[in-house]
Parts: sequence; structure tokens; C-alpha cells
Amino acid sequence: MIIAHRGLGEPENSMLSFKRAVKRGFGIEFDVWRTADGELVAMHDPEIAINGERYSVKELTFGELKALAVSREHIVKIEELFRKFPDALFNADIKDAEAVEELGELIRNYEIEKVIVSTTEIEMLKALRARDKKLKLAFSIVRRSDVPKVPLLKRRFRIFALHVPIDGIFYVGFANFRFLLKWIRGMGMKVGLWSYEVDELKYVPLLADLGDYFISNRPLDVKNLLTRLKGDF
Repeated sequence: MIIAHRGLGEPENSMLSFKRAVKRGFGIEFDVWRTADGELVAMHDPEIAINGERYSVKELTFGELKALAVSREHIVKIEELFRKFPDALFNADIKDAEAVEELGELIRNYEIEKVIVSTTEIEMLKALRARDKKLKLAFSIVRRSDVPKVPLLKRRFRIFALHVPIDGIFYVGFANFRFLLKWIRGMGMKVGLWSYEVDELKYVPLLADLGDYFISNRPLDVKNLLTRLKGDF
């Protein structure tokens, strides 16, 4: 499975980019932030920059955020995504601790089954699991120091998946990286692979057998690559 990181094409995180992704059969990934009036929005950054000024998403109401945006279509409510694409696969990367309760409520209210809620923070995992015992939680590895904690986190929070940056190859070596992915799967977790800076097309063929899904900046290219790989066997 391929999940389109921030949607497919420009402008990213817009309803148009999410529509393109779903139409092509991809899942969609987005970061979750909470506005001052309690609306959850799909935005990558905690601030919006307009004419050299920066405004915190958390300090603006949804209406104020829309008014400041270059295009109103660029600001999308999570609720709109759940309502418009009820059968899509979602990766909601929650960045705002104050959004935990509302996100859980939206998932329950819209009866969204195919949603993975991911985070880079252990305290966020704790808060998410405390709120909902059924959520499919994913922990995103961004620090080497978090790797030894994975077995405990798996047991304590019943983690569904680990999101692993392909860039880790350059820290531990290719053979050790493949061993790490096998170790994760051996604990009963899914592996979601993503790329920070490396060329994902270079490494996807070498890791395709160990990735359960790919969170991709280039979903069309990755799809074509994986299709060709299947044809070679």
C-alpha cells in the first residue's frame, strides 16, 4: 500500500491534492493541528506565514486561518476528509497534544476503520491510548535513542505499526537496517517506510519485501516502480 504524503501534487495538504491521491487509489497522510476554536486541520507547520508575518495555528480560529490563507482551499478540516473519503486509508500524524480528544471523537463519529494515528512522541502515544483502546497507533522513529524502547512501547501501548525513515540506512548500514525491519515485524508490528532526505526510488526496490506500506513524497513513481518489480518475478 502507498500513502501519499500531504496528498498528491500541489498545493500540498489541499482538498485538491487529497482528491487526486484518493482517486489514484492511494492512502493520504496529513499532520493534525487544533485551532483556537477546536477545529482540527490538515497542516504541516504549526504556523502560517503571510507577507512576512507568522501566525500560530493554535492561536487562530478556523475562520481567521482561512481568511489569512493564500487560498481558502488550502485549509482543510480533518472532518471534511473523513466525510468526503469514508473508505480511504488515512495516516493522521498528530502534532498537537490538544487535538487528541477531538481526533478520537471524529474517528468514532464517522466510523472510520482505516485510519492509522501516528506520532513521534511517547507521551502522545500514552494520551492517545488512554483515550481510545481501539485506535491503530503508529510510532514514528526520529531519534536513534527511541529504537531500544520499541519492545516496551509495543507492549504498553499495543502499537500497530512503526514508521521508519529510510535515511536510517546511513546511520546503521544497509544490512543492519534490514535486520531492524525484520525485528520490528517479528514483534507483530507493521512497517511503514518513509523518506526524509534520501531518494526513496533508489531504496524502495531493496526494501519492498519488508515494508508493509510506503508513506511517499512521490507516490506515482513508487507505484510504477513496485509494479515493475512485481513483473520481474
